[in-house]
Amino acid sequence: MVQLAVTGNMGCGKTTICEMLILQGIPVYFSDNRAKELMNQDQSLIQHIKKRFGKESYRNGLLNRKWLSERVFKDPKALNDLNSLVHPIVHKDYLEWVNQQSQEVVAYESAIVLEHGNEGKFDVVILVSCPEKLRLERIQQRDGLTQGEIQSRTRFQWSDEKKRKHADHIIENINLSETEQQVKTVLSLIRKQFLID
Repeated sequence: MVQLAVTGNMGCGKTTICEMLILQGIPVYFSDNRAKELMNQDQSLIQHIKKRFGKESYRNGLLNRKWLSERVFKDPKALNDLNSLVHPIVHKDYLEWVNQQSQEVVAYESAIVLEHGNEGKFDVVILVSCPEKLRLERIQQRDGLTQGEIQSRTRFQWSDEKKRKHADHIIENINLSETEQQVKTVLSLIRKQFLID
């Protein structure tokens, strides 16, 4: 089974690309969504988060996301601690998910595959890219975040230039119909590379 990593900075359109992959018959594991679910479901993870960040991190049995975000996005050590609790659980969950798939190609979506040195866990790394100005506009429209909030959330992400050096394929997500064509081209190259019909 060929495992693709779909990565790119916040607002570049990873979800859009992943939806296109799903239409091409490729199952996609959305790591951020799954991490949020696991932080509310995995009892051992919940205990570890409470132990590290205090009881405030959960309210009425659910992750107090706003409260936790305000803490971790200001403090690199806190963010690192949270990631080191969450990522191993997500990775284990992903591997269990992979074992349940029957397709020849699967995809894993995450903004920070490269930052954590995880590209070696995947056969192919696809970078989704778009101009900075467009990315910021998309984030503001989608999440209603201020410039400052966006910067605090993205300052630990590598720059697009740095990510490009580690990617096997780059999809420029500016114009939807062109993006769709690029997705098909990249998939056909991958299928040829791994001799998949």
